[in-house]
Amino acid sequence: MEPSAPITLAIVEDDPRIRETLSSLITFDVGLSLLCQCGSAEVALEELPGLMPQVAIVDIGLPGMSGIELVRHLSMEMPGTQFMMYTVHDSDQRVFDALKAGANGYLLKNTPTERIRNAVRELMQGGAPMSTAVARRVIDHFRPIQERVEQHLEPLTEREYEVLSLLAEGLIYKEIAVQMGIATGTVGQHVHAIYRKLHVQTRTEAVNRYFGR
Repeated sequence: MEPSAPITLAIVEDDPRIRETLSSLITFDVGLSLLCQCGSAEVALEELPGLMPQVAIVDIGLPGMSGIELVRHLSMEMPGTQFMMYTVHDSDQRVFDALKAGANGYLLKNTPTERIRNAVRELMQGGAPMSTAVARRVIDHFRPIQERVEQHLEPLTEREYEVLSLLAEGLIYKEIAVQMGIATGTVGQHVHAIYRKLHVQTRTEAVNRYFGR
């Protein structure tokens, strides 16, 4: 069986020391092949479309045009290239701006060498490698609204949750009382507690805040 062709890469990084580190990392891996190194986004815009690397490792904080803007420009022109951000920035805004621009992975510059190699291969296998801290931010962002509400507000008791669920179905207090086998006045007490905990004034606000409707 013939060995598979090495994965072709490009580096876009303005810091020559980091560029050299990444270059050495790629050069000493027989499964990887470095096509070019660019010190700015402007140079990358000129060189990368003609080379069509399979993976481009891109710094965000480039002089002039940012790495995010570069990816936004090239991702349309080079749909076959996987773009991996390689940066010190892990702020929510930078992460999501990069992903929206077309980045396929996001590694921080304190990532261990072996993890970078593995991340390149993950990209080529359809994965979306991210540093642990970045992955956690993404997970937290897309966590179901109910979980986020529960995390930041006083939790509802089991009975309060049941009452709120029935309110969400459109039942009136008397119907809820019959279904739960409690007095109508007790339902009212539960509703009052729910409103207090969720900081709302009406049924609709309570349902929307807790269930994200």
